[in-house]
Amino acid sequence: MVIKQFVVNSFGVNGFVLSNDDGEAILIDPSVSNEQEEEALARYIETNHLKVRRLLNTHLHLDHVLGNAFVANKYGVQPEAHEEDTFLLELQEEQSQMFGLPLREPSPALGNYLAEGDSIEIPGIKLQVFHVAGHSPGGIAFYCEKPGVVNGQKDVPPLLFPGDILFAGSRGRSDLFGGDEEALVSGIKSKLLTLPKETVVFPGHGPLTTIADESRWY
Repeated sequence: MVIKQFVVNSFGVNGFVLSNDDGEAILIDPSVSNEQEEEALARYIETNHLKVRRLLNTHLHLDHVLGNAFVANKYGVQPEAHEEDTFLLELQEEQSQMFGLPLREPSPALGNYLAEGDSIEIPGIKLQVFHVAGHSPGGIAFYCEKPGVVNGQKDVPPLLFPGDILFAGSRGRSDLFGGDEEALVSGIKSKLLTLPKETVVFPGHGPLTTIADESRWY
């Protein structure tokens, strides 16, 4: 597996491209917001001859879906997220005004709902879905238990892509659009902090961390 991280839009969202040896790719929160960011993402995909198979959103707050329309139009894949966040797509204009994020083109409707226990698979890459409400009602994290060789490194520990559920040294806000602090903390403790301590965490914003490091705060 190859992991390419893009830091995009004015909120510094971490978007990821996961690709396998056959050139198939899964995009997680590729929230490009202007022509320069779109060109950088497209250039990486084209230079590496990748075929985009899935477009995954950890949640549907505006800062994480700004690239959905671009990716859907260019690569013919529809966004996938948890059903309980779909109401946020109806609030894109309101979120744009609230956060000061320009909305070039609204995200299209979801092409598929993801739920607790689902698996997203392409050859060599398997992501398990955890539903952790609290930052948003439909927040989900993607867990790769056996990543194999990643970016040329062997014996890589498990990987977690939690969006805005869990950050290095903190967790997501719970005061926006259906947030719930109690549910967020409970979900983090019961579903994420029970993962192997060596699990590497790729948050939706900010630097990488590990489950061991974040367990200290709970």
